[in-house]
Amino acid sequence: MTSFPRHHGVIVPLVTPVQPDGSLDEAAAERLVDHLASNGCGMLVLGTTGEVASLPAALRLRYVEIAVRVAAKRTPVFACPASNCVSFSLESGNAYLKAGVDAVVGILPNYYKLEAAEMLAYFERLADGIRGPLMIYNMPATTGMSLPLDVIETLARRSNVTGLKDSEGTAGRREEVAKRFGGRPDFSLFMGIAAHSIPALRLGFDGLVPSGGNLYPERWSALYQAARAGDWAKAEQLQTQLDAIGAVFQRNRTLGQSLAALKAGLGLRGLCGPAMVPPLLPLSAADQEAVRAELVRLG
Repeated sequence: MTSFPRHHGVIVPLVTPVQPDGSLDEAAAERLVDHLASNGCGMLVLGTTGEVASLPAALRLRYVEIAVRVAAKRTPVFACPASNCVSFSLESGNAYLKAGVDAVVGILPNYYKLEAAEMLAYFERLADGIRGPLMIYNMPATTGMSLPLDVIETLARRSNVTGLKDSEGTAGRREEVAKRFGGRPDFSLFMGIAAHSIPALRLGFDGLVPSGGNLYPERWSALYQAARAGDWAKAEQLQTQLDAIGAVFQRNRTLGQSLAALKAGLGLRGLCGPAMVPPLLPLSAADQEAVRAELVRLG
């Protein structure tokens, strides 16, 4: 049986920096990847934060190649071949593995509502066809479906299914996930809701996937390290600070506009321009300035 590394720590879902014409801003991509890796954070390329559903295949692969090259094995690089077409996901996932990613992150298609048996069959097909480690991504906010724990349990028995990123906030979900899957030597748990980070780490989750880590990877890394060291007072203090920063992007915004606000904030550190991938639009100039002013105020 093939064994794969067990991952932990902070894995930041990268934004996708683009030019106003929609092409990849390769210089900004390099800055972002180095920004994360230099601060001890791994990265998920082509996730929800990366506007993956709107990206053409060639741009996706190019971004993966840049991330692998610039990260240079300092921290893990994951990539998500999200698509409603399973053959595309398989072809893309294997191309990303060939490019050097540490794991492929599979997510449910989001056009048809699926029954549990269909969800299981979909992920089994991915696991059979992906020639490397596969992590499961549960994201009801975009798929409109919750991946049942019994389905995850069945998938976790497969040798190349190596972990779960869970971004579901329903009551009791994280506790049940930790109870059923925590502490396994060959299966990692990542919390995908930034505001749930401390409770998840207390329950034994292995890592975090915070979109705000694009802006402040050093703070998210410090939070994780404090929790690992048992310094919960410091970890809680950082969580409070980071929750306030996250609210700047997310309060009273749609998911898409929260990503536009995040890109506006990244301009403060010279990391990324405000352009979005259609159909999403950047914030107005006034709203961009308001986001930046609030971030400066928070420090």
